[in-house]
Amino acid sequence: MEKLTDRFPALKKFSMLNASPNIVLIAVAIPSLIAYFSESHEYRWIALGLFFIFGFFLSVREQALRFSQLSPAVYLGIQTIVIVSLLALPPHYPFTIILFFIISAEASMLYPTRISVLWIFLYIIITAVFIFYGQGTQAAIYSLPIYAGGYIFFAAFAASTAKAERARAESQALLGELREAHKKLQVYAAQAESLAVAEERNRMAREMHDTLGHRLTVAIVQLEGAQRLTAEDPSRAVEIMGTVHQQMREALGELRSTVATLREPLEADLSLTSALKRLGDDFQKATEIEVKMIFAYNLPEFPDAYRVAIYRGAQEGLTNIQRHAQADSIHLRLALDDVDGVRLQVSDNGIGIPADAQKMGFGLLGLQERAEQLNGEMRLEANPDGGAQICLCLPWPLDGENE
Repeated sequence: MEKLTDRFPALKKFSMLNASPNIVLIAVAIPSLIAYFSESHEYRWIALGLFFIFGFFLSVREQALRFSQLSPAVYLGIQTIVIVSLLALPPHYPFTIILFFIISAEASMLYPTRISVLWIFLYIIITAVFIFYGQGTQAAIYSLPIYAGGYIFFAAFAASTAKAERARAESQALLGELREAHKKLQVYAAQAESLAVAEERNRMAREMHDTLGHRLTVAIVQLEGAQRLTAEDPSRAVEIMGTVHQQMREALGELRSTVATLREPLEADLSLTSALKRLGDDFQKATEIEVKMIFAYNLPEFPDAYRVAIYRGAQEGLTNIQRHAQADSIHLRLALDDVDGVRLQVSDNGIGIPADAQKMGFGLLGLQERAEQLNGEMRLEANPDGGAQICLCLPWPLDGENE
């Protein structure tokens, strides 16, 4: 249900000060009624009724305006008629004019300045007419400015009070909105923290998979080869096992490094092409699968995020070929073009894309996430020359990403 203070916000403060106009009414009514009843004046009951009507509407103003949808103009009109009737009622007590102070303040509460000024001007006119006909021209000249100034003062005071109350109400509403926004921000912060934790866990999982997964895959292949050569070529088997031992030491170092600091897998002083060549050479030596590497001559200095994504892409491509492709030749290319930007391509001459390739393993899923983080994409597709290939395509790094 709509409140009166919603329709007329200025009354909110005034409603808390209802005692003031009631006191003024009592101060005016008591001496008037005492005079009427002490003299048994014939209009005493009419005067009592008029004061009662004025006090009644003054007391029920808020309820009348709220529930009956009474217009403020009707309310002010009734109160004005009551005051005029009291002034016109013999013996015409002049202090009844003081009641105009009350409704001058109410007019400024109920209406904007332009309309309230018209009501106050009406009260000044009524006052002038009453004093002129009741007390003469000279009294009107001396008294009217006092009453007019009083009406204006009460109206201005009420308007200032209403303005301050509106500002306080707006401040309270704003404070409530700020508190609600603060609560929402706390919820969002908690959600963001949860997402950050989940993202960090995914990153750690990718790092663990890309480092240990690759090392262990190569080690398993080498141990299988050493096992086959134990009887036929013991020296070769011992050499392979030495390589596996070295690989395991490196894997342990990477594991410690990942768990301790989660640092990037590439040394700052090692170029990307050098790291890829070392990766390809180690893979070829361990698996005896030929790795042909082609790198563009004009490769720029990539940001760290690009270096890691490209290196992990090559690592994951080689690992997947070893596990699934049954290939004996691999091409690893890193190129630049105007369409894909930076393009890493790892292709093989194996059996092609398996039927369940749409069920992406964790390694490829992690590689896809790395690409998406850099606004790129990862594609697993058929190799035109036979076999399959993985393409990691990243847009050109923006200025400032090299930091």
